[in-house]
Amino acid sequence: MRRLFSLILAITLFAGISTTTQAQQTRYQGEVYISGNYGVGSLPVNRFQLHTIHGARVGECFSAGVGLGVDYYTQDFESGILMAPLFADIKLYAPTYGKFDPFLMVDVGYGLAIEDPSFGGLMFGAGLGFKAGVFAMSLGYHLQQLGTSGVSLGMSAVQLKLGFAF
Repeated sequence: MRRLFSLILAITLFAGISTTTQAQQTRYQGEVYISGNYGVGSLPVNRFQLHTIHGARVGECFSAGVGLGVDYYTQDFESGILMAPLFADIKLYAPTYGKFDPFLMVDVGYGLAIEDPSFGGLMFGAGLGFKAGVFAMSLGYHLQQLGTSGVSLGMSAVQLKLGFAF
């Protein structure tokens, strides 16, 4: 697990360092999202998420950050699994240079079950979105692998994220 966290940090730092050599303006970018996910595939589990991302916006076309969140996976709203994901977030913005910024986003990391930290796995998300002023929204795909003792399950979902970027 330390290797995964080190890899996420290295990717985020490398992406930020490689783009700052182009003498572009770099500034802090924070984001807070609430998400609803509709489970699809062979294990359709719905989920609700609260994520925060902190990183750097490099120029007008790139941002990289580290995210932390709380995810609640449920099928019946009476019982569920509470997860804590840690992930790298990368966004590529279209060069509009205005108040409306469309983007492509990718999240890669690891989600741990809060009640049983040995139960967790790879987390991946990708989507299209936009930022208008401080409001941000995206639509995409989310995958959470869950495994313990050599058994692994993949839960896929269509994801709608609403939030604020500052």
